[in-house]
Amino acid sequence: MIRRPVAAPPPPETAQPNVFPLDWPEGDPITHQLFKLAKREAWDAEELPWDELRTANLSKEERLGIGYWFSMLGIFDAAAPPVFAHALIEMYKAHEEDGVRKCFSTILRDELNHEEVCRWGTQLTLPGAPVGPLRWTPVTALEKAAHSNIAWGYYNGGRYWNGYVDAHKKYPLEVLFTSFLMGEIAATTLFSEMGRAAKLPLFQQLFKNVSKDESRHARMALYLCQRSFPGMSREQKAFVTKQLRAGFIFLSLILFKPFPGKFWELPAGFSENHALLQDAAAAGGLGILPEGAREAAWRAAMLRVKGTMEKFDIEFPAMPEVGLVGREIAVEDLDGMIPVF
Repeated sequence: MIRRPVAAPPPPETAQPNVFPLDWPEGDPITHQLFKLAKREAWDAEELPWDELRTANLSKEERLGIGYWFSMLGIFDAAAPPVFAHALIEMYKAHEEDGVRKCFSTILRDELNHEEVCRWGTQLTLPGAPVGPLRWTPVTALEKAAHSNIAWGYYNGGRYWNGYVDAHKKYPLEVLFTSFLMGEIAATTLFSEMGRAAKLPLFQQLFKNVSKDESRHARMALYLCQRSFPGMSREQKAFVTKQLRAGFIFLSLILFKPFPGKFWELPAGFSENHALLQDAAAAGGLGILPEGAREAAWRAAMLRVKGTMEKFDIEFPAMPEVGLVGREIAVEDLDGMIPVF
């Protein structure tokens, strides 16, 4: 015999914001398609043929240049996992669409993979196989230049976190992530071309994998932008314009060239040593593109983003470094900008 259930009073109302949505609304199909694609395209950085780099016939300078490039990339990629982890928590608190939450979980996984790539790339090339890009002692003049540049890059990156966390309290996630769209579109093109230019099969496969990841990330960012732009205030749209400018300057250090004094605090000689070490990495077959090709890739990426912005009456910033006109953004207007990469 089944006993009758006992009637219970309703629980108190759950305080919000709360990270437990306890529902899975369908949302836009594109988000679920991207989530499925991410699962199909999943790869493991550790399974790449790293022995090719370990045994490659490279000069000491070429090996140092490659280690330097992965160290500078690591400044971005080591910060990316906590950046997206924090964003994912904010999405759960806001009870974001299920598909969007799932996509951001795969972006977090991708960024962990990219960070792992930087670890392998530095350990197999920098003197003494260090466990961190600054945990080695430079001896030659070129090694000292590389170590100094990495340290300056790390210093600048270390200024980023508190501002990023505070920005989440001031601006909607979609506003913050507009710079993410531009960076991912540029990275898709640049890493794809680096894969074709690379000499070692390791680098060819590595950059092909990363380019696929960035392409998915860009499509997710585009969805967020197109969803949110129609309802943005003029103030928010003006912030987006500045955010795009700051994002370009921020990412240029690794994907284009350094622009000291505009966002990065860099000493005299940094840019010259950066170019010298990148040339060494290119000679070693890493696939670094000539500056003109990097400029063309950025211009193409920006034109794509510019078209999206103009559809929603958002001014695109002037980018004289790649020959694009637009709204002039003063250097002081970049203070407090927190580009997401």
